[in-house]
Amino acid sequence: MQLLKFSAMALLSFTLAACAATQSAPTGAAPTVASLSRNGAYAIRSYISLPDASEYGNATIYYPLDISGSIGGVAIVPGFTETQRHINWWGSRLASHGYAVLVMDTNDVRDRPDVRGEALMAGVRTLRNENTRRDSPLYRKIDSRKMSVMGHSMGGGGALHAANLDSADLSAAIPFTSWQPSGNFDAITVPTLVIAGEADTIAAVADHAWSHYNSIPAGTQKAFLEIADGDHFVANNSAEALHGLIGSYAIAWLKLYMDGDERYRDFIYGDARSRNVAAFSRYEMNP
Repeated sequence: MQLLKFSAMALLSFTLAACAATQSAPTGAAPTVASLSRNGAYAIRSYISLPDASEYGNATIYYPLDISGSIGGVAIVPGFTETQRHINWWGSRLASHGYAVLVMDTNDVRDRPDVRGEALMAGVRTLRNENTRRDSPLYRKIDSRKMSVMGHSMGGGGALHAANLDSADLSAAIPFTSWQPSGNFDAITVPTLVIAGEADTIAAVADHAWSHYNSIPAGTQKAFLEIADGDHFVANNSAEALHGLIGSYAIAWLKLYMDGDERYRDFIYGDARSRNVAAFSRYEMNP
C-alpha cells in the first residue's frame, strides 16, 4: 500500500513538473506604461458572430493577426439601453494586445444584470466554440482555459453575477461603473478589477461599485479603481481621453491573471501605479 501511495505521489509530482516545464515564458517586448496605454503590437480583424446561443443577440468578435500559440478570450456586454457600439473600443484595444474579444448585444436593451451575466457566460462558450469551428479564423487558436468577462453599468453587474456563479470557469472579471443595487458577490473567487467614476450619478459609487467591491471576499484578488471626477461613462467609447489610462489597467489585469505574466504585476501593485495616482480618487487592493 505504501508503495502504491508513493507511486501515485511521484506520478503527481512528475505531472506537475511536466506541466510547469511546458508553460510558455512571457513573450514580446517588456511592457511599459506607454505600451499599455495604446493599441498593442498586433494588427486586428473582426467579424460578425451570429449568436449560437439564445442568451444574447448579435456580436462582433475582434482578434489579433499573426499570433503564435493560443490566446485567451474576453466576453463584454453593454449597459441598460446600450448596444455594442457604446463599448466596442474595448474589442479593438484588447485584440491588439493579443486577445479574442466578443462584444455583444443583449436580446433586450432593458435586460437586468443577472440576465446579462448569463449572456456573458454564453459569450464565453461561443469563444470556446470558435476554437473548434473549422471555418473560424480562430480555429485552434483559443485557449479555452483562459476566459474573462467585462461589462458596463448593468453589464458590469452582469460581469459580477457571472463571476459570482461561475468563478471556476473564469480567469478574471472587470466590471466598470457597475449597476446592481444591494448586490452581494461573496462567492467570487476569480480576480476582479472594479472600475468606478467618483462623480457617477447613475450608479452612485457608495451604493454600487464600492459596495460590490466590499462584498467580494477578502481572500479574492481584487482591486478598486475610482477615477477622480469620473462619470458613469468613464470606460465607454465617449470617454476617449481616458482610454489610455483605463485600458492600461484592464490590460495589465488580464495579462497578470489570465496569462500569468508576472511582468505586469508592478503596473497594478507596484511603483508604476504611482505615476497615475493623481487620476484616482481612490485605489484599493488586496494583493
